[in-house]
Amino acid sequence: MSLHVRSALLVMLGAVALPTFAQDSSTNSAGALGEILVQAKRDDASNTRNGSTTVINSRQLEQNNAIDMLNIARYSPLISAPAGASGSGSVWDSSGNSGFNIRGVEGNRVSMELDGISLPDAAPKPDATSMNAFGIGRDYFDPETFREVSIGSGASPAGRGTPGLGGSVSFVTKSPEDYLYDGRKVYADYKFGYASDKGERMNAVTGAVQINDSLKALIVAVHRSGDEGETKGSAPLNPDDWDSDALLAKLNWTIAPGQKLNFTVDTYKAYHDRVYTNKTSTLYPAGTTMNSRTERNRYSIEHQWSPTGFALFDTLDTKFYTQNSTVADVTNAKYVSGGQNYLRNINTGYYNDSQGMASDATKQLGSVLLSYGLSYEMQQSSRPWTEDRTVVATGAHQYTTKSRMADMDTDKFAAYVRGDYSFTLGGHQATLTPALRGDHRKLTPQNLQNYAVAVSGAASELTEHTYNFFTPSLNLSVELSKDFNAYAQYTRGTRVPTAAELTGTYDSFSYTGTGNGYAVLGNANLKKETSNAFELGLKGTPTAGIEMSTSVFDTRYNNFIEYVTQAADPVNYPTITYGLYRPENIGKANIYGIEASSRFALGQWLPGMKGYSVNLAAGASKGTAENTSTGKKGDLPSVLPYKANATFAYDDPALRGGAAFTTSTVRGKRGSSDVISGSTTSTFYVPGNTVFDLTAYWNISKHVVLSGGVYNLSDKKYWDYASSRTLPAATTAATLADIERQARAGRNYAFNLKVIY
Repeated sequence: MSLHVRSALLVMLGAVALPTFAQDSSTNSAGALGEILVQAKRDDASNTRNGSTTVINSRQLEQNNAIDMLNIARYSPLISAPAGASGSGSVWDSSGNSGFNIRGVEGNRVSMELDGISLPDAAPKPDATSMNAFGIGRDYFDPETFREVSIGSGASPAGRGTPGLGGSVSFVTKSPEDYLYDGRKVYADYKFGYASDKGERMNAVTGAVQINDSLKALIVAVHRSGDEGETKGSAPLNPDDWDSDALLAKLNWTIAPGQKLNFTVDTYKAYHDRVYTNKTSTLYPAGTTMNSRTERNRYSIEHQWSPTGFALFDTLDTKFYTQNSTVADVTNAKYVSGGQNYLRNINTGYYNDSQGMASDATKQLGSVLLSYGLSYEMQQSSRPWTEDRTVVATGAHQYTTKSRMADMDTDKFAAYVRGDYSFTLGGHQATLTPALRGDHRKLTPQNLQNYAVAVSGAASELTEHTYNFFTPSLNLSVELSKDFNAYAQYTRGTRVPTAAELTGTYDSFSYTGTGNGYAVLGNANLKKETSNAFELGLKGTPTAGIEMSTSVFDTRYNNFIEYVTQAADPVNYPTITYGLYRPENIGKANIYGIEASSRFALGQWLPGMKGYSVNLAAGASKGTAENTSTGKKGDLPSVLPYKANATFAYDDPALRGGAAFTTSTVRGKRGSSDVISGSTTSTFYVPGNTVFDLTAYWNISKHVVLSGGVYNLSDKKYWDYASSRTLPAATTAATLADIERQARAGRNYAFNLKVIY
């Protein structure tokens, strides 16, 4: 059954249930209708045992105009989502978001998971000999299906889920209980949205029903379509017609007192028709086109058990799942080389299939809350690259196969234990939280007959590889006053090299067949990247009307992986005379800084300003790097510049609506030479900027809610540092055009109209 058919059926369900729903909800206020009961909190006081954590709920995601990864954390000072511009890589590379930059660490060093299940890594570009440039990103979801997004800054404390070396992002999807509460048994809404900066139109349907006392169901169906969007720059964006469909379906079944079975279907599909006009050249006289398909399908069953008086645990959550993720790109182009005309048809892809389970338990033992669990996942990954090149004059076909990494089977096993020990310290309530996690990873290359087929002997280097390691963490939290805590935390992070890093490959022999050339090969002897993170902070409510969070941090990283030019190897690779490149553990880094946020409810002191509030946030950090191979030291260019936000907001106490005016200021910065990668290219100076946004929402009636915003009110021309820092300086017309294309949208707007049945 197609997504559109499911959506239609859901609308009919809402129509049938409308009379009953209208009676059930007649006593509810407008503000309560359609709002998920999750508070938006920044570093809430109860979460001091997890360090700095930003939680963004569905309403805030809507206010941020978060139609994709880019704007999810638009107002967080030391968090950004780097995006590769269309046509910024090779003709066969996709564009999009590669993940998050958190406190200066980005790419696959920041973990991403959805409902506790790891999302695929971004795929680096071996042909660019860069581990931090990605040909395929991590856009596998639609934020409309999220109840909240939790962003952990710094190395993840030992525990369940997918730990990150320098940060973690956890997406949590909606559930039936978010809509079925206070006796409500049926809920349905239709939502239309528009965002001018992406030319995006959204149609979404949400429905929830309590079938009986034991069964609750939810369905969320989302369709979006759009184009390349807008830029304030002088160079036109590459055309990009796209559409996406997302479906979230859940059935929660209370099978017995204290026991639930939860079934989930979570799917996402996106299609892009791209035209890389910026690739127009003597080689590609008409530019290139790309048809791109991204797809993720996840099916899971979760058992929740809360027995009474059981010796081993008070709660036990066990989940089984399967997840299949695909990115498939087809590039077509007229190509001229050596005076000969060709038609190039290039098929590239990135496929990740995983099956796994996770079991997490808690047990209260007097003043100690014990948490423990284990997980196992099997993952199969591949990244094929094939070309059918047609000689126009003769019609002859030239076939090339050059997978960009070896097919890889990965086994992941993890177990952890964590204790929250409550005690009194100097007259204050305190909690000490030691934790330890152990991981076992086994990576087994497969189908090596397809690996670097034109480089004799390369496949023989690859063998099964195993990593075993422990990651501890320790947190001390002290309650200075009610709901106001101080904490100190140490966490150790570890990141195992990905299959693309261990075996990524690209070479020139696939075309020439004979003679001398260059090659990029993997390195089966890569070590783990590690981090040691220290943090001190305050968070909570020091007095009525004030919420605050402040932290200082210092994190040290070792064994960063980057490509290195190798010495000639005439014995093993006598024909590789134009350059041999491999990844190595050659980088060290140190990042330290401070971040703070606060909220002041003005009505606490001025009765006439009840509902008014001021929110302030700022962050600054500094990073240094060292290449342990060359001994060179310098700044770490991925560290974000200083950023501060101020928001003046009003939320009507009678729940009729509200508005917010936000000012964001970012300092200018030029990315320094990267001593780890060895790049000395002069880069674009990303100028500082101050941007103003105005957002509002209006509960027109019990059944209609209108929300929207005008962003970049002053029509400022500006760039995002994380996305633009690697752009070469504007020394030619081509580099200037690349810079102009990366400029963010000028004044733009978005709105959402929700009709609640």
